[in-house]
Amino acid sequence: MCQKTVFISSVFVLALKERYRIQSDQLEDLWLVTKELIHRLQEHFKKQNCKDFACTFSGSIPLQEYFELIDRHFELRLNAEKYQELLSERAVQFRAIERRLLTRFKDKTPAPLQHLDTLLEGTFREVIALADAAEENQANMFQAFAKLKSATHLVIMLISLWQKLSTDQVAILEATFLPLAEDTQELGWEETVDAAVSYLLRTCLSKSSKEQALTLSSQLSMPKDTSRLKKNITLFCDRLAKGGRLSLSTDSATQPAAAMPGGCATIPESDLEERTFIPGSTAVFASHGQTTNQKSKPGLSEDAEEETKSHEL
Repeated sequence: MCQKTVFISSVFVLALKERYRIQSDQLEDLWLVTKELIHRLQEHFKKQNCKDFACTFSGSIPLQEYFELIDRHFELRLNAEKYQELLSERAVQFRAIERRLLTRFKDKTPAPLQHLDTLLEGTFREVIALADAAEENQANMFQAFAKLKSATHLVIMLISLWQKLSTDQVAILEATFLPLAEDTQELGWEETVDAAVSYLLRTCLSKSSKEQALTLSSQLSMPKDTSRLKKNITLFCDRLAKGGRLSLSTDSATQPAAAMPGGCATIPESDLEERTFIPGSTAVFASHGQTTNQKSKPGLSEDAEEETKSHEL
């Protein structure tokens, strides 16, 4: 009997604070609910001809949960590579045994098979088992990539609300984090996104001309692990938090720092250079999302603090 796991997403309305809290057991399930909520809010206030309405996000970007999805997808890619190697080895072994058996059968002088038939049957069963495991892993990888894309859409949406990005800047984000409709063993999501994020860090988000002078590798290959990718994504968010602006030109590399919204703590750059640091998302966004709708009303930072405390309790 096939059992289906159902995950529920909930939306809580804090009317007095003009705030919405979205919760779910899985990070990837939050995207569609959050997208639909923002769309309905925008349509509602558009009908009321409210021009100063804006949706904002004041929580922490859930990088920890996002990195777990990246690691899961990358692990399945590594498994697919191992299954492919094992299948190739067993296929070569099967053909070699098959050739020796055919030679014995064609020989005019009968000779003992020396258990070649047993070896052939055992190798055949191994090939079938490996093929089934590879097929199951491929299905799991397809599902993991769908979850990763959904979580990526959510992260892009939260960053755009957090930094109040323009349509062009959101397009740059989408091109950076969603470069592939589907990934393959030859060209995967991890190496493609890592190259795109590295390019932005060395151009519009660079801190000095030395970083802009660095050249990127022209050949993409599957990395050994995801540590470099996670470090670059963390550094990418940190540069945005310090006032960096997304642009296809390098003129915006040097810009004054912008004020941080409540709940978005700046990450020390020295720590990022020495070790991979993941911003804390266990307090405010461990398994839920927060979206705030504002109509030009200041003083929401205290409300955000009260809301965080209530969640921790």
